[in-house]
Amino acid sequence: MKYDVDAIKREVESVYADVLAMRRHLHRNPELSEEEVETSRFIQAALDQMGVPYEKEVAGHGVLATIEGKNKHYGVGIRADIDALPIAEKTDTPYKSTKEGVMHACGHDLHTAILLGTAMVLQKIKEDLPGCVRLIFQPSEETIGGAKQMIAAGALENPPIASVIGLHVEPLLDVGKVCLYPRVMNAASCEFYVTVTGEACHGARPMDGIDPLLPSCAMVLALQSIITRKIAPMDAALITVGSFVSGQKNNVIPGETNFSGIIRTLKLEHRAFIKEEIERICVSTAQAYGATCEVRFKDSYPTLENHPELYPIVKGATQECIGAENVEICETPNLTTDDFAYFCHDAKGFYYNIGAKKLDAQKAYPLHSDYFDPDEACIKTGILTEVMSVLKILEAESK
Repeated sequence: MKYDVDAIKREVESVYADVLAMRRHLHRNPELSEEEVETSRFIQAALDQMGVPYEKEVAGHGVLATIEGKNKHYGVGIRADIDALPIAEKTDTPYKSTKEGVMHACGHDLHTAILLGTAMVLQKIKEDLPGCVRLIFQPSEETIGGAKQMIAAGALENPPIASVIGLHVEPLLDVGKVCLYPRVMNAASCEFYVTVTGEACHGARPMDGIDPLLPSCAMVLALQSIITRKIAPMDAALITVGSFVSGQKNNVIPGETNFSGIIRTLKLEHRAFIKEEIERICVSTAQAYGATCEVRFKDSYPTLENHPELYPIVKGATQECIGAENVEICETPNLTTDDFAYFCHDAKGFYYNIGAKKLDAQKAYPLHSDYFDPDEACIKTGILTEVMSVLKILEAESK
C-alpha cells in the first residue's frame, strides 16, 4: 500500500499542539520508576479520548494499547518508557518539574508524548492499516528493566507482535535529524559488589589485624588489566568502579572494605567472561593479603542489537519523510544501556535516536543533566518517523 507522506506530515502538524501540551504536563509532573501512577492515568485518559482500547497496570504501571487494522492476527509494536529520574531540575522553563528532586532528564516525557501523538495519527487511518499496532507504555526503564516485565505480561501477544520499534531523544544531535545504528547500538551491563573482610585493629599496631583496604586498592587497579590484557583491543568493554567505602576513623584500621561498579560490553559473551575474571582477581588478591572476599553480581540489560531486516525498512522510511540528508548512519555503538534490548531479544527490534539539540543553543546539555532542555520540535520528527516506520513494516510483513 502506498502512503501519502505529505498527508502524514499534515496529520503530524495537526496534532502537534496537543502533543506539546501533553509533553509539558508530563514534564511538570515526573514520577520515579515503579511509582508512575499519575503518569499511567494520564496516558489512559489520552487513549480514552482517542477511543483506543488498552490494558492498564501491566507489569506495574504499564499500559498496553492496540490499534486494530484490517488484519487482526498480526501487528507491530512501538515502545515508549514513562519514568523519570531522581534529579533536581535547574532549568528555568515555565513547565519545569514541580516535584522536588525528580525530573524527566532522560526525555521519557518526550517519548511518551511522541507515542501518544503517533497513536492519534494511526487511529485516524486505522481502517487502512494492514495489521495492528501495539502501543507499549513501559514503566521502570531506569531501574528494574520494565521491558522484561512487560514482555512477560504479554506485550508481544494477542495478536503476535513480530517487530517492535522505539526511539530515544539525543540532545547532542541537531533537531530534525535521526541517527540509525545498523546493528549493535547499546552495551550489555552488569553491576558488581565486592566486600573484603579483614580484622580491625589500632592504626598504630597494624600487625594486630588484617587491613582490608590494601587488597581492595590492589583489586581496583588490577581490574583494569582485564580490559587491557584479556579483551581484544578492537572490542569495546569497560569496567567502572564508582563507589569505594572503607572505615570511619583515621587512626583505625577497619575490618571491612566495600566497593562496587559496573561492567559494560558490546558482546554479550564478554560479560560472562569479565565476571569470572573479576571474581578470580578479587578472591586471589584477598587471599594474598590474608583477607577474605565476597563478590556479588547483578546482571542488567543485555546488548541492544537492531535487527538486520528492519534496518533497511526504517532507513527508507525515515529518509522518505525527513530527507536522506537528515538521516545519519552510526557505525560505532556506545556503551550506554537501555532495556529496549529485551524487545530486541524477544522480537525483531529496532531502536534509533532523534535529534533534540536546539540549533541556536550556546551549549547543549546531555541526557541525565539537571539542565537538560531539549528542542520540543523533536516531537514532530518522532511522530513522523514512528508513523512512517510502522506503516512500512506493516506493509512488508503483510506480504
